[in-house]
Amino acid sequence: FITSLLFSSPRLPFSEVQKKAVLSWAKELGVRNLPSLGAMKKCQSHLQYLVGDPTEKVTSHSGNTFYINNIAKAIAKDYANPLTRLAMQDYPEDGGKGMSQVFNGTKMLLDLPSPPAVQVNRTVYFTDELLQESSGGYFIPNRFF
Repeated sequence: FITSLLFSSPRLPFSEVQKKAVLSWAKELGVRNLPSLGAMKKCQSHLQYLVGDPTEKVTSHSGNTFYINNIAKAIAKDYANPLTRLAMQDYPEDGGKGMSQVFNGTKMLLDLPSPPAVQVNRTVYFTDELLQESSGGYFIPNRFF
């Protein structure tokens, strides 16, 4: 599993020669139950068949070939993966004058990290800085949203 995961990493692509060298090195080190390169390719193609290939080959009218990914499917897979889901941060929707969902307000008020400053009418205001209200009262903002 680990070898398959290593060889299929999009951030660290291995050539066929490199894959063979790694497998040969592992064999020389005495690794037991080492899969062959052919078995790994067969497993990868089966997994790709089960999960689906997010990359679609597209040819333009001028004959140029390029590849695109379906972003909605990629995000859905990230949400479905418990390892990546924990690292994701959902941002609330700013509905303008009001919000249609209660959780958006709660998330905006409590969950999001506050920007360190905001600008209103060309004046910059910072968190943890003493400010004066138009009515004359004073306050120190902890966060902006």
